[in-house]
Amino acid sequence: MENVRVKTIINSPSKTLASALAVFCFGILLGPLIPSGWWEVLLISSICLIVVGSMVRGKTIRFALVLLGIFLFALFRYTQVALPSNILTVADAPSSQIRVSGTVDGEVEQRLGGQRIVLDDVALADKSRSGRILVWAPLYPEINYGDELVFNCKVEAPEPFEGFAYDRFLESQGILALCYRPEYIDVRSSESFSLIGSILSFKQASIDRLGLIVPEPHASFLSGLIFGGSSSLSHEMKEDFSSTGTSHILAASGFNVSLFSLVFLGWILSTRLGRKKGLILSTILIVVYVIIAGATPAVVRAGLMGGVVVLAHGVNRKSSLLNVMLATAALMLLINPLILMADVGFQLSFAATAAVLGLTKPLEKYLQFIPKTFELRTSFAASLSAIIITLPILLWHFGQLSIIAPLANLLVLPLVVYAMGITIIALVISVVFVPLGTIVAFPAWALSFVMLWLISVLGSISFATLELAHARLLAIVVASILFFLWFHFSYARRT
Repeated sequence: MENVRVKTIINSPSKTLASALAVFCFGILLGPLIPSGWWEVLLISSICLIVVGSMVRGKTIRFALVLLGIFLFALFRYTQVALPSNILTVADAPSSQIRVSGTVDGEVEQRLGGQRIVLDDVALADKSRSGRILVWAPLYPEINYGDELVFNCKVEAPEPFEGFAYDRFLESQGILALCYRPEYIDVRSSESFSLIGSILSFKQASIDRLGLIVPEPHASFLSGLIFGGSSSLSHEMKEDFSSTGTSHILAASGFNVSLFSLVFLGWILSTRLGRKKGLILSTILIVVYVIIAGATPAVVRAGLMGGVVVLAHGVNRKSSLLNVMLATAALMLLINPLILMADVGFQLSFAATAAVLGLTKPLEKYLQFIPKTFELRTSFAASLSAIIITLPILLWHFGQLSIIAPLANLLVLPLVVYAMGITIIALVISVVFVPLGTIVAFPAWALSFVMLWLISVLGSISFATLELAHARLLAIVVASILFFLWFHFSYARRT
């Protein structure tokens, strides 16, 4: 029986590719167990196995050797993200204040209490160090992408807090140290042209324009839905989002873009535009969104997840869909292996997108009481599927269980996609005529009012969130139950 299954995989190019991609991802998963000093052995062994395997005549042996070679290459790739022990990093800093210099690398996030800045090409006391530093600077002086900064600061190593591996999360972004209160900041503005800087400036201009057509706090909320970020919202409102388990909608998440792509596709394919043109238009919209939202790593990842949804409608085959998901994951892990276990955003985006693609249609059968008008049933089904699949991830990383989260998400998430779509249209129109953009944005304003009211009311419930002593054990139990249900229904469909 096992030989029959192996032959079936070998004789199917689609299943062979899926096996290779899955083995690569599995190798990245086991990467932390391998000492970094083994990289030469792993690289040479993987090359030899792949070369020898490609020349072997027997399909089964060839398949096994190539898979083993890919597995060893994945282990080798993981060893490359760890810096050698003899290299000084920004984390190797004295406990007292020191002169820090570096270049702003990435978007400068404006927050109520200051600016969140990531520095690269860092030097401590004029000596170059490897790694990046996360700096929390005051609101003034104004700092932009590409600027060179010089200041004094006490550099600290990041640490976990409240059960969340904050240090590992920052490490997955190349950030190895923190600076909270820089002093004597000297800003040397960049005068050279930068494509990324231009894109980020365009994004900021779009956010400013949104503030012209929609009042606060709705402008900040709608901005968070589209561009990510909640820095302009009040502390009380942020607490309500946290209590109701809806903070994820204020990130440039793969779920937001996947849900928008799914609902938009469902609507556009029902028009006279046709399937092919609908898929092309959806792809163009995702590319435009990535550019407008600043093309940051989180936004690009969200765009990729939305692209997977569009591609899934194009191929319309389960085997091809699996390959698309695995190829997307393998590509992202090849670029940065650390995100698999340390980046919660990657895990949530990937899991939510898989849920949207795999569970939406089955769940729609049980939601016949919800009308299909404006794709409402699809939106509810996609939201519910994402809530179910991402629950173990949230339990594992944050150790909390929001009792009210399922209800809050089920009420709020279906409205997100419509608020996003209307806001984007209003922004485009406001470029031509601001008053008309304000009129077009009125439905988005109304949706924002409803969502914020729901989150405020539900967040005020005293027992909304529970701190769990054994949250990770519960996460494993929930994940095991979900896996068993998936296996059971998959087997039932085959028989």
